[in-house]
Amino acid sequence: MAGRPRDWSPVADSDPIPGDPDQMAALGKQLRKTADELERQIKNLRAVVDVDAWDSDAGKEFREKSKGSVKKLEAAFKRYNTAAGAIGSEVQEVAGSHQDKLLAPPNNYASDLNRAQEMADAALKDAQDADTRKGAAEKSLDGLSGKKGNEDKEGFEDKKKAATGEIESAKAKIGEAKRIRDDAAKRARESIDDVISHDSLKDGFWDTLVKSIADVTQMISTWCGILSLVVGWIPVIGQALAGVLGAVAMIATLINTLATLVQVLQGNAEWMDLGMAALGFVMMGVGKAFSKVAGKFADKALKRIDLAKTAKTSRQIGRNNKKFNQISGKKNRLDRTDAWKSLKEPFTEPFSKGAWSKNLQALRPGNGNYDSAWSATAARGEGNAAVGAGKSFSMVDAGVASKLKDIKLAAPEMGDFPAVNKISSTATKMSLFGGGVTLGGLALDSNLNPLLG
Repeated sequence: MAGRPRDWSPVADSDPIPGDPDQMAALGKQLRKTADELERQIKNLRAVVDVDAWDSDAGKEFREKSKGSVKKLEAAFKRYNTAAGAIGSEVQEVAGSHQDKLLAPPNNYASDLNRAQEMADAALKDAQDADTRKGAAEKSLDGLSGKKGNEDKEGFEDKKKAATGEIESAKAKIGEAKRIRDDAAKRARESIDDVISHDSLKDGFWDTLVKSIADVTQMISTWCGILSLVVGWIPVIGQALAGVLGAVAMIATLINTLATLVQVLQGNAEWMDLGMAALGFVMMGVGKAFSKVAGKFADKALKRIDLAKTAKTSRQIGRNNKKFNQISGKKNRLDRTDAWKSLKEPFTEPFSKGAWSKNLQALRPGNGNYDSAWSATAARGEGNAAVGAGKSFSMVDAGVASKLKDIKLAAPEMGDFPAVNKISSTATKMSLFGGGVTLGGLALDSNLNPLLG
């Protein structure tokens, strides 16, 4: 179709009836094509259902299932057929005057949109012609002078008044065209809403409830999971805060997984969705196992760093250097008992009364923990808490984030112990690996939530 007018003065600031009837008709044509294909498949399935020659158990079972498929296909056909009819697969034009178009019977949306635009375009042309005559009359009035001018004044004022009336009439015609468009849109919307609200494809109460639970718990698990990652580095209170957030995220995740299982059984989700959630749990277990390895490493390293700071004699320095070499060269791994505990922790910690009470107690105001956290952060930034926070930030598991950061920040002060640099490097690698595992588990656990994509 031709492009829409760009200048709508003097009747409007912009196109009052935008849209492309031909594009709408093209959409309607695609919907009609899909409806026709569904109708063909329905006929084919019905033919199979009516065949009695295949009288085995498998044949009977196939026919029973085919009957259910036919009903679903019929509902789908009705949706596409209704949508195609409401939108229209071709633009049917209405000839004649504005009044002929105004009184024409309602049609599909594409056709009525086209009719409304033609009415508006014609009214715009009339209004612009009238506006030109109005401007000429005003110019003539401004140029009048003398007795002769007074005689012509009335004629020019009549022309200006008539042109103004034509512009107002054009605006009214555009208003009528808009009502035609709006009525057509309402009819199309209502017919489509009606068919999708009352057919067998519409989700029932339980389908809607389970989907709502899955959506809400997925959002909770995602946000709480992300927040638990970004607060674990905070000294003193970070582990407790991350523990509470992580527990909420895990409980929400468990509920979400159960809801996903129900959706799978309802036929509203794929087994792959459930598999991704299960894989997310496994990765969380891997993250916990990593935190135990990193925790043991960090505890040994920090203990030795504290001792090394007080070393004065060459013998003490040599002993600490030897211990640092042992720590830096040791392969860190879990025994079987710790590995099994690590895999269980993501499931058991959220339901542990002790873990909740301990974490909430640590977060209780008035116990001095917040002042200690601020002081420790400021100390890491040499008196500036903002700088300290920047140096401390980590997305590793909350249980070891602060400890690994302490190792890294302490390394420059241990110049006489070269092995400390290797320990610091190991701590950094653990931080990166732990953050990747935990974030990966969270992404999978949230069914590849777009927030993490």
